[in-house]
Amino acid sequence: MKHRIVLGSLIPALLVLLTGAPIVSAAPSSTTGEKTTLTIKGMTCGGCVATVKLKLKRTVGVTAYEVSLERGEADVTYDPDRTDPKKIAESVSETGFTASVKEADGSRNDSSIVRTPEPRVEGGRLEPWEPIDVAFKGCSESACGVRGPIAETVVQPGAQPGQYVYCLVSGAVFQIKNSSLRADVHGKTVYFCCANCARYFAQNRDRVLALRGLRMSLMTTPVG
Repeated sequence: MKHRIVLGSLIPALLVLLTGAPIVSAAPSSTTGEKTTLTIKGMTCGGCVATVKLKLKRTVGVTAYEVSLERGEADVTYDPDRTDPKKIAESVSETGFTASVKEADGSRNDSSIVRTPEPRVEGGRLEPWEPIDVAFKGCSESACGVRGPIAETVVQPGAQPGQYVYCLVSGAVFQIKNSSLRADVHGKTVYFCCANCARYFAQNRDRVLALRGLRMSLMTTPVG
């Protein structure tokens, strides 16, 4: 029986030798994917890094990633059949940070920089329920509050805890709590519906104030 098994295993090799056909082993499928590096502007703390990591985790086609706060970069491995560096940068920019594809020589490809689309503004300012940035989707997965004109909702600044207001960034209606994130705008307090909106405001304050018709000096106030 053992001789038959050995002989049976030798038959394919003998046939190859007789016919002169080369022996070719099946190439292992590559699961490593391709790599790219994103330059990310606006990260200032570990929470920022966590936000970027979560977004990369949820981005279609991304298989692995490392985010560095010190370098302001993210090394990303992705499936080229499902996505590309430009799409990944666009996905990360939805968090409110500015992401662009870093070239091999360390420079940035201007065509890969995701620019903030300007909303349509009538009369020089947005309505209080309109979002500042239509591409910004980092507002706690759009679950911070309702959107649209709602009666008895206070337009910021000048609101007090307990009142319902429009978020200065997302336009969402939410109730101010003592723990709500805030900033001081020319002596008046403005509140934000979530940490992502507060971060977006800190990074784009001049633009937000201009679109809300609040061209005033700003001093951020830490939350105790």
